[in-house]
Amino acid sequence: MVKNIICVLLVLALFFVACNELEYSPNQAFDNDTPRDLNNKNIKRLLETEGDDTIRFVLSGDSQREYSNSKALVSAVNKMKGIDFLFLAGDISDFGLVQEMEWIDDIFSRLQVPYIGVIGNHDMVANGERAYRRMFGDFNFSFIYKGVKFVCHNTNSREKAFDGTIPNLPWLKEQMSYEEGVNAYVTVAHVPPGNEDFDNSVKDEYIDVLNSSPNTLAALYAHTHREDLFYPGAGKIPYIVTDAIEHRQFVLVEISNGKLTFETIRY
Repeated sequence: MVKNIICVLLVLALFFVACNELEYSPNQAFDNDTPRDLNNKNIKRLLETEGDDTIRFVLSGDSQREYSNSKALVSAVNKMKGIDFLFLAGDISDFGLVQEMEWIDDIFSRLQVPYIGVIGNHDMVANGERAYRRMFGDFNFSFIYKGVKFVCHNTNSREKAFDGTIPNLPWLKEQMSYEEGVNAYVTVAHVPPGNEDFDNSVKDEYIDVLNSSPNTLAALYAHTHREDLFYPGAGKIPYIVTDAIEHRQFVLVEISNGKLTFETIRY
């Protein structure tokens, strides 16, 4: 009798241990091994890194199912000197699956510099919103680095049926207003204004918010799977769209002495 009880207890113990290791469905939002709060951790790492007065960073996006090309991107960036960090501007995943995001993080965590993930429209399907929030953090966030405020935000309007809440204009206005210690502003999102996935009813107000802010240097995007450059509104601020990882190129951005320059890098 005692032996039978011991056997049952051992089986139950093994069952519960195994349950902690199982992934019940590819649609689950996360598991026990899923990384957490990557953006805040990488931003903290960035802010603790010493460097010169020049900011140099990579703008890339649309890593969805592009695992081999993502590895090539990481290898190319690691060979470059003076890079401070990398923006992965949305569509980290294709189907909003935690496994996809974990695969991409496994690749981009091999960068010698921090990377920061912005939410894309594909990251909002299935359980993607929960997975992104668990792994990367808030959909709208900002940080200040060497006097430049980077305002990262959600512009994936279609996923909320163009209900007027995305992008979050009140939050953007607050973030883009004058702030002591901030010399310039750069915004980063996935879907650019004017695209069919952007809420056209708020497009003009959105552009006004970005353009009217004191010393906005640029607005950065991905999503279209082709590079683009346009100057909406007053026509002074560049809206820069990076090509997708599948086409093996990214935008290299440099900010020095209050001026922003950029170039396309192919690898």
